[in-house]
Amino acid sequence: MAGRAVTGVSRREALAGAAAVLACKSLGEIGSKPVVAAHPLTAHDRVRAGHAAIIDQCHDPVIHNRRPAGHPLPLRPPRRQRGIVRFGANSEEWRNFSRAVTKAGIVRDYWHGTDHIEPLWPQFRGRPRVLLSFEPHPEHLRSGLLDARILQLAETAPRGSMLTPWYEAGPNNCRGYPKFVTGTAVRECQWYLHRLLRHTNVRVGSVICGPADQLTGWMARGLDFYGDDTFGDWFTAGGVLEVTRFEVRQISNLATWRHLAGRPWPAVLIPETSSSHPEWYSLLASWWARRGGAGICTFWSGPRGCQGSEAKRWPPPRAVITEIRRLSALYGPPIRLW
Repeated sequence: MAGRAVTGVSRREALAGAAAVLACKSLGEIGSKPVVAAHPLTAHDRVRAGHAAIIDQCHDPVIHNRRPAGHPLPLRPPRRQRGIVRFGANSEEWRNFSRAVTKAGIVRDYWHGTDHIEPLWPQFRGRPRVLLSFEPHPEHLRSGLLDARILQLAETAPRGSMLTPWYEAGPNNCRGYPKFVTGTAVRECQWYLHRLLRHTNVRVGSVICGPADQLTGWMARGLDFYGDDTFGDWFTAGGVLEVTRFEVRQISNLATWRHLAGRPWPAVLIPETSSSHPEWYSLLASWWARRGGAGICTFWSGPRGCQGSEAKRWPPPRAVITEIRRLSALYGPPIRLW
């Protein structure tokens, strides 16, 4: 098994590992083997590690529980299903995906172009829930110029519809948005839409791409859902899934979203994800099933923007389809996601 040696780890890495453990313990959600520091830590080091855990929970810890892709993950199915995990796909491949995964229930759709708003809510085979991204000009939205068009659209939306403005917006601007798409502008768009659509079937939320605790300036408080596009290759090295690093990221994201939502179990989405390894989907689904549930939209297209290198076109390996089917049966409906 490929893995980083325990000996020869720097004190900085040891502190990062200890910080991750303290962060996880503070939430009571360590789900795998603890990270063990290679250097003995002094009392001063433990204090420093504690502060690091509070300031930033997304530094990569020293990984000792890496597993080769293709082997079972060290995760046990939850004794009790604490939340529903609903799988879906991007609109380009929804037809193929829904035929292969009959319990699929979410479509990720995109309207690109400033102020592009169509009169009808998107409809797809099987009547799945739709997570729609669009790009309203912040000034046009806040001034009310788009209200009539947005409300007309919302009147045609079925229950459970989801809307997010300026998805994956952030300081790195991986989507190449105009300069007026700032953190303040995105938050104001989210909050304005949330209030405008509160009496309709459309729920409004945020979709980021990266560690949530580093993007709090791009997410409004009190939204209906929070999501993070997350790809398997970001937590894979040399064909090995780095489970602890994945768990630390998810724990930090959940803590951030709890704070923003003001409730212990906010509605969570993984709006884009992809991997050629079936155990990635097992890890993702089982982790969120034990923490209130989530919607997971697989992404099948060529890599672009923030998408991971494993974002490939349909179809994936047969083992991936088989695993997603199994997970959909294990964690999926019959009850509503939220």
